[in-house]
Amino acid sequence: MLSKTHETTLSVPVNYKNYPADLVEINSPIDFIEARVKAPGFSIVFYHFFNFKTLKLDYEIANSKPLKNGKNLFWILNSKREKVAKILGSSMEIMDLSPERLIVPFANKTKKEVPIKLFDDITLKSEYWLSSEIQLKPENITIYGDQNVLDSLTEISTELLKLDNVFENTSIKVDLIIPEGLQTKETELSVTIKVEQFIEQKMTQKVKVENLKKGYTLKLFPNEISATIRLPKNKYNFLKTDFLNITVDASELDENTKRLKVQINNLPSFVKLERLYPQEVEFLLIKD
Repeated sequence: MLSKTHETTLSVPVNYKNYPADLVEINSPIDFIEARVKAPGFSIVFYHFFNFKTLKLDYEIANSKPLKNGKNLFWILNSKREKVAKILGSSMEIMDLSPERLIVPFANKTKKEVPIKLFDDITLKSEYWLSSEIQLKPENITIYGDQNVLDSLTEISTELLKLDNVFENTSIKVDLIIPEGLQTKETELSVTIKVEQFIEQKMTQKVKVENLKKGYTLKLFPNEISATIRLPKNKYNFLKTDFLNITVDASELDENTKRLKVQINNLPSFVKLERLYPQEVEFLLIKD
């Protein structure tokens, strides 16, 4: 009996992948298709007990038919005959596949665009700093889901990105944390970190007085200020220029003023002021 050819219907399990994030199923798709076959009895028995293969159907390459507020995604099963044959085995002759079209109806989801927040713990090697802001790609993400859930959503966070002693430019991917019940086409964030070595320099310079009325002299105590700055190592020669402009503003003087605030003006964007000492100075206003 097992060696004789029989005609029967077999169930072939189906596995779906690349679920569309912007759609929601109206009805759950079928878990099995049916294959009408001719095969020896032992092949049929073997399939029933030892088949673990599935027919993989990819939503990204499915056929599509627009609907009002949604679409049908579908596959013509006759085009999958070769794949089904590999699952069933070479001893089986496929007579028919059912259904002719496997259709999965979808409705459009509500969507919302929110910013991505990087959850990070990044430390740089000594004497290194960020040469530019950490770059995130994408910076925003479109989330699909229930309107009530989306209304309360303000951002999407990432898994913890922990990096220690970074001293070279780094690009890395980190997973996004998508709340349960929501979907997105993006699942990870690209993070680019650019660093450079800096030098620290302590400089002392005499304070200039600005906006002093004619007929007056302003003496400062002290009249020299110590400024500690940092700048990229490759900008070292910039220290040889007269770029540091330390001032006090005499227009701030009134009868209640006891000290004047020290200011540093027009620092280049690549120079960072670390410390200024003292930050205020005493003064003596003398009428000429």
